[in-house]
Amino acid sequence: MIKLIIFDCYGLVLNEGYPNTAKALAKKYGGPWKKYYEIMYKKYFNLAAERKISQKEAWQNTVDYFQLPITWQELKDLHYHLFKINSQAIELNRELNKKGYKTLLLSKNTRSQFADTCRRFGLKKKFKNVINTWELGLPKASKETLKEIMKRFKVVAHEIIYADDQETNLKDARAMGVKTILVKNYPSFEKEIRGILNYE
Repeated sequence: MIKLIIFDCYGLVLNEGYPNTAKALAKKYGGPWKKYYEIMYKKYFNLAAERKISQKEAWQNTVDYFQLPITWQELKDLHYHLFKINSQAIELNRELNKKGYKTLLLSKNTRSQFADTCRRFGLKKKFKNVINTWELGLPKASKETLKEIMKRFKVVAHEIIYADDQETNLKDARAMGVKTILVKNYPSFEKEIRGILNYE
């Protein structure tokens, strides 16, 4: 029986943060958007989310790497400006809560960026349970993170559904016996989760 459903923050509840920023940079300054994404997110912001560099350093390093004619603050503002909330995901979360399921909004981001995002969209009012793995000092894609979540919510692996738009974040969870959903688009995600929970 499913007791806990984990929603990825950036990519499910919010639109794709870093990919959208990377695409905006590619459109304005040229070059493949995936290169911007690889450097900005996978190289620098993964380090920032694991407390190895500061958020400011992640923005500045990206600007320096691509020799962008903007300040790190302007890049940060662009990134924040592109965020949009998925009202369908918010409504689904509300519906699941009414049916008795616990839900968790899970993110891997720097403390300041996640706090800004929560304030802007009122995420802590929409989700009763919110965890940013930065606060745990753990990577999002890890068995340690899942063990901490299971302990906190008093559930075992097969009682969890974990939905994320990045396969790397789901690999360990799947190996532990968690039911996982790789989010490719919202309609397919909702269809899959309703299928697992066996209701319309």
